[in-house]
Amino acid sequence: MPVRSSAACPNDAIASGRQPPRRDRPRRVTTWRTRVKVNEGRLWGRLQCLGRIGADERGGVTRPGFGSAHAEALAQVATWAREAGLETGRDDTGNLIAVLPGRDPDAPLIALGSHLDSVPNGGRFDGALGVVAAVEVLQTLREHDVRPRRGLAALGFADEEGNTFGIGVMSAQLWIGEIPPDRYPTIVDGEGRSLEAYLRAFDVPGVPLVARPALAAYLELHVEQGPVLDDAGASAAAVEAIVGISRTTVTFNGQANHAGTTPMALRRDALWGGAELALAVRDLANASGERAVATVGVFEVTPGATNVIPGRTRLRIELRSPDEDRLATLRDEVEALVTTVARRNGLTAATEPWHHAPAVPMHPALLRATQDALVTAGLPERTMPSWAGHDAKVMARRLPVGMLFVPSKGGLSHTPDEDTDASHCAAGAQALLHAALRLADEATP
Repeated sequence: MPVRSSAACPNDAIASGRQPPRRDRPRRVTTWRTRVKVNEGRLWGRLQCLGRIGADERGGVTRPGFGSAHAEALAQVATWAREAGLETGRDDTGNLIAVLPGRDPDAPLIALGSHLDSVPNGGRFDGALGVVAAVEVLQTLREHDVRPRRGLAALGFADEEGNTFGIGVMSAQLWIGEIPPDRYPTIVDGEGRSLEAYLRAFDVPGVPLVARPALAAYLELHVEQGPVLDDAGASAAAVEAIVGISRTTVTFNGQANHAGTTPMALRRDALWGGAELALAVRDLANASGERAVATVGVFEVTPGATNVIPGRTRLRIELRSPDEDRLATLRDEVEALVTTVARRNGLTAATEPWHHAPAVPMHPALLRATQDALVTAGLPERTMPSWAGHDAKVMARRLPVGMLFVPSKGGLSHTPDEDTDASHCAAGAQALLHAALRLADEATP
């Protein structure tokens, strides 16, 4: 799919953007590194520009991976990177790659990035911030003649959201080889079109195909997509871990019967069991000291008639925590509750096998680097878990990874109302610069 050059993003206007005033910065560390500053006006202007690519009639951004809007976004970011003097291209699965070479041409690179696609009718910052900030970091270092030992690569993954093929963080899986090329013909969208066909048609004039560079580590800046930082009035945080997720389905069976003629004491009401379990699951999460969340996102009642006692209730339960031991304990506690609740209400119960995706802790060296980077950027040191999944979760299967978060206003994401202050975007990018520079100058990340 050929893509035109976007007229929505005048580069000269962006480059001359003014620097908005910064918020108070406690505990400054004064070194030459603290004098290397990202251009907040340029960063903010580019984010606004990128948000106009794929803008939809409902006020949001719809930019599915491998579509025309994604190709236009890739072309625009590649233009910024190329004009900044970076070595720019795309790999054979549609991922943007822009490289600032280091002093040691044989050393694997430190990658910074996120994704360029969006959910349908999504926001302007999810994924986009991490890509634009990565280019900004590399451009800033080049403008200040800073050349670390290792080179740096800015990455823009094509498909993280998984809306086209139903595979979340797919492009990161393609990058690390978990999805090999011989599977491309078998991965199809809702209309039966294969990933192989999408990749054959994906064309971004002016952005050449390049080989993927060898990487030593991966850093990702992202909006939090939750309310914690905004509620605390914080500017940024280092991510300690991406939470693990456990899911199961519980079914209670009782006896459907006439709602008027059956005394309360003689009922076997499956809804009572489901309601009791749902509240008990809530209480388990509340007792975790903010180290777990629990959701009953599906609650089905059969037969579902006003004058019939429910004979069957089906619940879908999800548990999330950054602590694997805590998740294992929670799973055991839920199963024990199912047995107790069923017995108390005269029901039978079945719990399906758990589907579990383990928590992914950040690499200790990269966690330390992101924590220290906050301080170098003049911010308080703060850590928190990521309660959502990200490209870093997949990249961690092959590389040391680290993450930084900036606030989402009101905790909103995946919506046109998604928003983050310009000062917070710049603070996150500044911390990203310091973390990347530290890792690029170390012998091993």
